[in-house]
Amino acid sequence: MKNKVVTAAVAAVMCAGIFFSACENAGKSILLGEPAAPAEFSYEESRDEGFEALNKSAQKFAAEFAAAACNLDASGKNFAVSPVSMYSALALAAECSSGDTRTEILSAMNTDYAALSENYSGIYRSLFEESDTSLSSVGNSVWIDSSITADNDCINTLAEKYGCYSYSADFASDNGNANLAVKHFIKQQTRGLIDENLQLGKDTLFTLINTFYLKDTWNMFGEQLDMTKDEYKFTEYDGGTKNTKLMQGNYAGIKVFDGGNFTSCYAQTNMGYTLTFILPDDGVSLDKVFTAENISAAMSADYSGTDHENKIHYHTRCLFPAFSASYNGDVKDILRGMGINSLFEAYACDLSSLMPDFSGAYCPEVKHITKLKVDRRGIEGAAITAIPTAGSPGPDGYENVYLDFVADRAFGFIISDKYSTPLFAGAVASI
Repeated sequence: MKNKVVTAAVAAVMCAGIFFSACENAGKSILLGEPAAPAEFSYEESRDEGFEALNKSAQKFAAEFAAAACNLDASGKNFAVSPVSMYSALALAAECSSGDTRTEILSAMNTDYAALSENYSGIYRSLFEESDTSLSSVGNSVWIDSSITADNDCINTLAEKYGCYSYSADFASDNGNANLAVKHFIKQQTRGLIDENLQLGKDTLFTLINTFYLKDTWNMFGEQLDMTKDEYKFTEYDGGTKNTKLMQGNYAGIKVFDGGNFTSCYAQTNMGYTLTFILPDDGVSLDKVFTAENISAAMSADYSGTDHENKIHYHTRCLFPAFSASYNGDVKDILRGMGINSLFEAYACDLSSLMPDFSGAYCPEVKHITKLKVDRRGIEGAAITAIPTAGSPGPDGYENVYLDFVADRAFGFIISDKYSTPLFAGAVASI
């Protein structure tokens, strides 16, 4: 039997508004099943031990994945990846797989099947947020070739525990319309920010797709951040310099974290999304400090601005440049380095939980494409991952100290939500 091929692609993009043409070709697909509307995620659930444990596993995965994706010496360019999108897609893959394939995926995700199955719904629902100036949403889906008989129990589990839609499309005989259906779905889910044909082959058996969208402003009314009056000399990764004014984040009751060879601080949006900076010390290269260990340290650092011993309350303002970042490459080797191997090997790959009657499917590549933009108004972005089968004021009596954290050289960053789930991570080599 000729092996069926699994291809994979990942993309994250940040842009602006959306307009769908009424004449747009939406392709052809059949909705097999859909999840219930996600229930609101409560504060009590965020304190649940199961949620906290799985969220910590996602944080560890994010640090490892982002650090492994960093290759500034080769590209010299800004880059951004979306750990939450990759983590969610792997969660779907873990549910659809069995044996060594599932074991390897779960190991890379730093969790086990019971913990993932019981608690992923919390991660999923916590990513939904909406206000007058912000929106965050996540979507999961599985696209099954019309020739494949999928396991109904697996389909139901994907819907109930992973918020996953199920579609049937004819990749083998009507490939163009099947791909258009996927493209249209992604475009809708990402509010038009990702409008890309994944060009899934005729040998595609099924495709697991995660979508993620985020938009938020720095303040309640969407007003732009002020710029510094004077210009700063920004030192880029290659040693070049550029004079630029920096955006002024509001003062907050926080202090800078000293990581030894880097410092870290953060700016926060209106709805609590956090942009954490990893700034190498003067004379230290960014690639030397953008490590999994340091990323984890920056995400978990104590930024509390109150020094009770010396009766000082620190107020720190982040000064940082507007920037954009992107990534375009095959991350299969990154996932291999994290212990996922059988997923990419014919007949070693076990996807029997979804396809009990088929063997030989595998994934030859995982393509990751991202674009990210942070500007004076806020943060805006979207991501898709596809795995086809082929400050508070200080206390009274304390001295108030006002400081500036100045990101005036190449830096790393993590964007997290209010539950500390890492959404984007990357590095700014130049502005």
